[in-house]
Amino acid sequence: MIKVANILTSVEFGGSEKVNLTFLRNVNRKQFDIHPILLVRPWENDNLFIRQVIEAGYSISRIPVAIKPITNGRDYLRIARCILYLYRILSTNNFHLLHTHGYFADIIGTPVCKYLRIPHLSTCHGFIQNDKNLKIYNKLDKLMLRFCERIIAVSTEIKSDLVRSGIDKARITVIQNAVQESISREDFAKHRVEKRQYYSIEQDEFVIGYVGRLSEEKGINYLIEASSLLKDESKTFKILILGDGPKRKDLEEMARSKGLEKRIIFTGFQENIEEWLPALDVFVLPSLTEGTPMALLEAMSMGIPVIATAVGGIPKVVENNVNGFLVDPGDFQGLYEKIIMLNNNQELRNKMATEGIKTIKEKFNVNKWCHKIEEEYISLSQIKL
Repeated sequence: MIKVANILTSVEFGGSEKVNLTFLRNVNRKQFDIHPILLVRPWENDNLFIRQVIEAGYSISRIPVAIKPITNGRDYLRIARCILYLYRILSTNNFHLLHTHGYFADIIGTPVCKYLRIPHLSTCHGFIQNDKNLKIYNKLDKLMLRFCERIIAVSTEIKSDLVRSGIDKARITVIQNAVQESISREDFAKHRVEKRQYYSIEQDEFVIGYVGRLSEEKGINYLIEASSLLKDESKTFKILILGDGPKRKDLEEMARSKGLEKRIIFTGFQENIEEWLPALDVFVLPSLTEGTPMALLEAMSMGIPVIATAVGGIPKVVENNVNGFLVDPGDFQGLYEKIIMLNNNQELRNKMATEGIKTIKEKFNVNKWCHKIEEEYISLSQIKL
């Protein structure tokens, strides 16, 4: 059996966390002994991600990312302390390899792997650069990745970015994310009624939705701009924004300033997104940067027509005018026009729904995806450093 240490960031629950959960639930546990090492904030209670990893039957280790919240002052020794924690875990177990996810996991994992001579695999989900500290961490991450034996990039664009940073392309494999099979049509219909009733949305109202983190790189302000144009057309619609994040207050204020407070519903973070997606008539992802977004795959798997920006790995998923619409990032006029087209054309919505389901079944199958990662594990476990 191949023993793999898997460092996962658990301070939030977003796309990469959902990817990791999907893998942990579907990996061949007869062949691979996965030990999750979770990066945690010790002053917080166990969140949804931690609970679900434990519920999946895994015994976990925890590494505190800091000893106190940033509001109480900086923890200048946190990287060194985390490296020591990780060294203790890896040196007292006979792991065949380490698999890291995210910049902090890469930064602490690389030196420990080199010292203990353990093969290192990193999955690169993308780089967010919307503040000074993240830009610094991303540069340090790319430096560390030069010493990683193998890298999984979730899109060809991320691979290209890594190559431009000086990383050998021969060590980078593109494996796009995948999604588990959708819920039944009976459950879909039930959740559609229940969730719309929860917010007093009429069953015949046209509902546009977004799922994800409320942060600058997600471009949600452009969805609000498009919504303002819809209001001017006197269209009957509601917008569900499912998620939370640092830009929530700014986005709520923007909605109020445009007179959309009764049209746009900020639901906050929701644990069971698969129960909320059925409430939508169209899913919109206005991101300025992406990898291969899980929320997009989930919406398409349920037969919800999608409109997304042509960034990152999205054009590898959405074929414009076939299984969804693509617009340029920042093009709120384009978002508005595509929403109007779908609102006015039930036949087009049905066609895109069918094509979306077909795309997910053919190209984003969970079993095939898991097998590709397992092949990387097998290959790396045979390397002698």
